[in-house]
Amino acid sequence: MKVLNIIWWLIYTCAAIFLQIYTIGVDFFIPGIIVALQEKKIWQTSIVLGSFICIQEGMGTMPFGNVFLWYALTIIFFYAWRWFFEVESLMFILLLSLALSVSHYFIVTVLASVQDIYINYNALRDECVYQMLLTPVIWHAISYLRKGFRNAEQD
Repeated sequence: MKVLNIIWWLIYTCAAIFLQIYTIGVDFFIPGIIVALQEKKIWQTSIVLGSFICIQEGMGTMPFGNVFLWYALTIIFFYAWRWFFEVESLMFILLLSLALSVSHYFIVTVLASVQDIYINYNALRDECVYQMLLTPVIWHAISYLRKGFRNAEQD
């Protein structure tokens, strides 16, 4: 990865952490993972994904967090559905965000019951709806910024 690329991902990571602290229940790393997957750079995606998993597991409240499972489903859904949709289309992102929100609800529900953790199901449902609605917006913003960055990097 080039130095400017590393700086861009560090800035995105810091912004995502900041936003995540002040917006309860929304994962701001998911759109970054989607953008990394869309760029088809294996090393970059691996480093970004590994970093995001470590950060989320460190900030999480579950002893065995749901982050690894949720991010794994992100990758599975992305690669399974890319044959049916253009990966940069809004329809693909809407479907992906819907599937990820529903899967997040079930992952948290199952892991909480296994780990004997109390869950407020209404709050969890609201968080999943916020995630579903915000993921396409955040994805569009960082995708736009990332394209401008890649064009400036080539000059």
